Amino acid sequence: MENFSSQEKLVDTYLKENKKEQAVELLFDLITQYAEARHFDKAESLRERFFEIDSMALDEIVKSADIIENAKMSAMDPAHTETWSHLYKKLTKEESVALYYGMQSAVYEAEQIIFRQGEINASLYLINAGRVKLFYHKDNHAILLNTLGPGELVGGDTFFTHSTCTASAMADSKVKLNIITKTVLQKWQADEPNLANKLQDYCSGLKPIKDLLQKKELERRAHPRHNISGSAAIKILDNKGSKVYKVDLSDISVSGVSFIMNMSQTAADALLGCRLNLKFRQRGAFSEISIDHEGLIVGVHGQLFNEYYINVKWEEPLDEGLIDRVKTVG
Repeated sequence: MENFSSQEKLVDTYLKENKKEQAVELLFDLITQYAEARHFDKAESLRERFFEIDSMALDEIVKSADIIENAKMSAMDPAHTETWSHLYKKLTKEESVALYYGMQSAVYEAEQIIFRQGEINASLYLINAGRVKLFYHKDNHAILLNTLGPGELVGGDTFFTHSTCTASAMADSKVKLNIITKTVLQKWQADEPNLANKLQDYCSGLKPIKDLLQKKELERRAHPRHNISGSAAIKILDNKGSKVYKVDLSDISVSGVSFIMNMSQTAADALLGCRLNLKFRQRGAFSEISIDHEGLIVGVHGQLFNEYYINVKWEEPLDEGLIDRVKTVG
């Protein structure tokens, strides 16, 4: 590394002496050496210098990119790429490199929880070794939905949406995982949109947790939902401000409510997990509905034209009599 450092200083010396050609040649050699030594961040930062030194050194700019990419490909763990060959074969070489080096590695010991039902999970987990159990909590019982192994994903149900986990995941044995965070996904959506789309398409082709729940004849919602129309006022309790928003109700139950809200994507991204207060009053021919209740936002689903479908779980169940009145108010 000391030799690398002296060569970098020599590049600066060449530039001061106006020896641009020698500086470009030495910089190219340095990039090659760093790439072969697997110091990829350093190789890429030096490659950026080409644009400062001589933006017309197109041959060196293109060749150095290929050198770094090929070095990255050769450094990828063959056991991982073999396990996930069904995913990598859908990607270009550039996308494969972005995927591999955009992930983090993690190890979970047996019986360690990866994510919990009802909580927010912002990661996608690729199983490289070991087994993961998916289970659903109902009436103080944990019901096993599935056991997953190498080459299978967990977390896909919530990774591309804004909703809380519909099941829990626990390491059944020592598990080795690769983790993709939503922060990385957002970067790909800006810089590598084809990779982000391909990953989402891949996950959409897998069996979702809702199908496993149906197979076990489990219903995620403990209480039936009933259609309800009209406008309600909500206030986000986690915000310091006191702004009240108008929303359009969609359905309601003893345990929760859903409504449509118009907002920006940035605002929508911040809603998941927030507490709110909802006020609604409607008079019918024979009955009246009056709601002033607090709940937790557990789902934020994008619709068209900046509209979002919001799912809320009440902090305390509504009175059954109020739900009966929903059926009678026209």
